[in-house]
This record gives sequence, structure tokens and C-alpha cells, in this order.
Amino acid sequence: METDYKPYHFSAFEPFGYQRQVLDLFYNYDYKNNFYPEILLSGSVGSAKSVLLAHIIISHCLRWNRARVGISRMGLPDLKKTLFQEIVDAIENDPSFVEGIHYTIIRNSAEIKFANGSHIMPVTYGDRNWGKSKSYLFSLVVLEEGTEFEDDFYEIENSGFDLLRGRINRLAHVRENALIIATNPGEPSHYLFKYFIEGEKHHDNRFVFYSETDKNPYLDPNYIAQLRASYSKLMAERYLRGRWISLMGKGIYHSFSEKNISKTDYKVDRNYPIYVTFDFNIAAGKPLSSIMYQYVNKVFHFFAESIIEDAYTYEGVDDFYNRELINRDNFYIIQGDATGRNRDPSSKQTNYDVIEEYLARRLINFEIDVPRKNPPIRTRHSVVNAQCCNDLNQVRVKFYKNVPVAIQGMKLTKLKKGANYIEDDSAKSPYQHVTTAIGYGICATIDTISQKRQGTVEL
Repeated sequence: METDYKPYHFSAFEPFGYQRQVLDLFYNYDYKNNFYPEILLSGSVGSAKSVLLAHIIISHCLRWNRARVGISRMGLPDLKKTLFQEIVDAIENDPSFVEGIHYTIIRNSAEIKFANGSHIMPVTYGDRNWGKSKSYLFSLVVLEEGTEFEDDFYEIENSGFDLLRGRINRLAHVRENALIIATNPGEPSHYLFKYFIEGEKHHDNRFVFYSETDKNPYLDPNYIAQLRASYSKLMAERYLRGRWISLMGKGIYHSFSEKNISKTDYKVDRNYPIYVTFDFNIAAGKPLSSIMYQYVNKVFHFFAESIIEDAYTYEGVDDFYNRELINRDNFYIIQGDATGRNRDPSSKQTNYDVIEEYLARRLINFEIDVPRKNPPIRTRHSVVNAQCCNDLNQVRVKFYKNVPVAIQGMKLTKLKKGANYIEDDSAKSPYQHVTTAIGYGICATIDTISQKRQGTVEL
């Protein structure tokens, strides 16, 4: 049976899909005979979790005199920008509320007090004081971005999570009590997966709802299509549909497949520039690695590589030149590791100074396109995966037969064992460095396109 929401309806909120399911549970739950419900909202950008939470929080405060709601996130500045601001917007945009009569907002501390004595207050943990909730009594706790909390918050004895849960249902006059966590999904090894996804099977008071971005009827279909184009299939399952799946189970470049490999030679199209992207190394098992590609009709075509052990930058460019892959007939765009802009104490030139001097002396037409800093590793991996095959089944990366090391790297590159998200660049993985160069190139080209189109990336 669905609830009639009109008595608690705000003018700016019309529930849809999973939102209505959550409200059905929240308003029809048997609070008298069951332990209070614990609800996980698993979803990502554009799935309207915050709008739903704002509605539930305000409704709870109006339905129950002297209710107390804890809104939580790791840091107070982030909380103010997200959930707290969503609550403020919902109240201020509803003509039935008048500030100073029905409510008071204390913006510095992210608090809201209602005329009936109900109170919304923050519980944040930027100071890592997991025990601070001991002094609070709550009827409702809403925790935002649960996966950004450190492991200690959940897993140590008398954890912050357990202490926070223990402060709910402490107000006898409020019979509607609940814990709600809204978060982007993480790896299946995360505590919240064990507690909710697996725990839902064994605990009658635990519930999981998936807020799917591409099922939000209020979002522009073109915006949804753009998101799907920017995510690989595996990433879309997590970031658009809220599923707790591992992105590492199939290796770093999980979207790479035989669809990305061509057994033919590539014919250079002289109507387009040739990109040359570098990863600079001088060490055993860590070769100087560079690769050439063209970007034609939204597809990256990687067709020539230079992988040289114990080589300096000059030798890498010279290798391409001697093979007549660099010549005066084409225009070249040089890309690669942003740290190559730094001058080594033992040299008067940067890596890019060496490349520029080499090409200028030979009258090669070129430009340097290197960002001030490298993209984060996760971002680089995500962008490359989405180009290999996105959620719309578009394949936008092709590797040709003359780049065997690059193909090997796309298949085999893994992360180092341990907690940190770092690629394995050991001597056993020499192919990793050319995949890094590939990532630098793809990210730089997409960023350049984005800037030229004033923030709209045509992938």
C-alpha cells in the first residue's frame, strides 16, 4: 500500500521510482514492533539522493515535535555544500515556510531549528574524533558519502559507526527512528557492502535501495547519454546504477578487449595531426616509452611505439625520426608526462626542451601540448577505460599491429600489491610505462577538446 504524501509534501519535491519506495518504507514501517530501520541509498551523480534526504529530514522534523536529526559527513565544509544546502533550498523555496517564524537557520554551524522544537544538527569527523556522538540523542541520523569515511570509523572496537547507531531511538516521544546512509558505491571489500548488501539477507531491519542516474525522469536525456559515454560498462554499473562491483577484478584496463586490436597496418591521414606521447624513464626494466596516434572521427588510432631501455629523451625522438615516422610532411603534437617540464639539476634542459630543440633543428612542424600537472591515476584509468568501450558500446581506441608492447600493457598492467592505488612499474612490468604514456595522451586530447568547446566534451 502506498502512502498519501500530500500532508508532508513540499512544493519542490515530486518522488519517483526508488524515492517512492523509500518513502513507502519510511512512513509504513512498524516502528513499534521492530528495531529501527537502517537504510542504504546506493547511487551516484544525478540520482537525486540529496533531494530525497532533504524531504525525509524536513518531514520528520515537522511530524514530530522536538525531533532531533543528525546530518553527518567527514568534513563540515563539504556537508554545508551538499546535504545541508539541499535542506536549506527545500525550505526556502517552499512558500509555506517563513524564516524567523517557522524556522531559524544557523549557517556557520549548519544547524536548523524549527518552531516546534525540532532540531537539525551536524555530526562531522574531520578531527577523527569518532566518539563525539556519545553526548547526542537522535531520532534520525542521515550520513552522507559513507564510503569517504576511514576504515577506523566502521571497523575498530566501539567504532564511531556503532556509537552513532547507538544514539538513535533515544527520544521516547518520537516513535519514528531511522539511520539512513547515502553514498556512492565502493569496492565489495568495503564495510558498508558487508553491513548492508550482505547484511540485508540476514537482518530484517536493513534495506538497500539503488538510485540509478539513468532512471531519473527529471534529467536531460542528452546529459545521461553524455555520462554513459564517459563511463565504461563496469564503471557505469557502479557510478550510474549504484552497484557495488569491483573495478579491479579484470585488471586496470578492464574495458580493453579484442575489439580494440587491429591486425592491419595503419595508414596515416595527413588531414590530421600525429600525436606523440611520452613517459620518461632511465632505469633497468623501466624503458623510455613513447607511442604515436591520430585522433580521427572521435577514435584514437595508436600505430607506432618506441620502447628503449636505458635511453635518454633524445634517443626516443631520434628513433621515430630514423624510422621516418617523424618527417616534414606531417604536423605533430607532443604530449606526455607533465613532470618532464621539470629541469633536472644535472641538466640545463627539460625533457620537452630536448624534444623541441631536436624537432626545430630538423624543421619539423609541431607544438607541445602538456598540462601543468598529470591527471590523478584513477582518473587516467577511468578515461582510458571509457574510450576502450563505454556504456553505449562505443569503441574509441584502436591499436594496430606495430604496437605489440602497448597491447601487452593494456592486457597485463596491474596495481602494486598493498593499500595504495599505484601502478606496478617494477622491472617485471616494463610494458606499464607505455600505457601510462597512452593515458597521458588520451587525457590531454580530451581536455583540449573540452576547453575548445567551452566545457562540453565531445568524446
